[in-house]
Amino acid sequence: MYAFMYRYIFGIFSCFYFLFYFLYKRQRGTMKIRAQDRITYPEDVELSVKDRIVTVKGKRGTLTKDLRHLQLDFRVNKKFRTFTAVRWFGTKIDNSTINTALSHVRNMITGVTRGFRFKIRFAYAHFPISVSVENQLVEIRNFLGEKRVRRQVVADGVKVYRTDPTVVKDELVLEGNDLEEVSREAAVMHQLCLVKKKDIRKFLDGIYVQTKTNVVAEE
Repeated sequence: MYAFMYRYIFGIFSCFYFLFYFLYKRQRGTMKIRAQDRITYPEDVELSVKDRIVTVKGKRGTLTKDLRHLQLDFRVNKKFRTFTAVRWFGTKIDNSTINTALSHVRNMITGVTRGFRFKIRFAYAHFPISVSVENQLVEIRNFLGEKRVRRQVVADGVKVYRTDPTVVKDELVLEGNDLEEVSREAAVMHQLCLVKKKDIRKFLDGIYVQTKTNVVAEE
């Protein structure tokens, strides 16, 4: 009887062991000795790396990105104008950070050469939303008829201005070199005008991003 119990318990533990082993192996993926990918940058851009801190200089300015949280090796070949990210002994999940790093650098290159532009529209059904811009301060009034004034101080690296009402009505434009800063300011502005305690299927008032383009058009 005891032998049967021991075999039964051993069988249960063996099943759980192999189950967790295969799940862990499937999640981690097969380890690769060396994984890499590269991008090229244009001639009017200077790119440098020091201690995994990437600096990109272009005609529109300079951007710096700290990528020390990624366990990658970065290499810049100035002769062939390439930026390479290398991961040693990484699993499938670890190697996916290569594309993350290259996407950041690609956005930085686009920012210092062409810039980013977000166009924001004011949507309202009855109470017209009034938005005033003074330097970097944006004030939003009369949202859903409320008396509260919503204020937002836009980051220094982002330019904000109103579009001429005779050209486009109820439009605000955000421009900058850093995609994260421009998108963050647009998101904060959208969150300032969220409808509370009402059916959002009916009350569609708010501030929404309409288009995402570049300041300098692609040739």
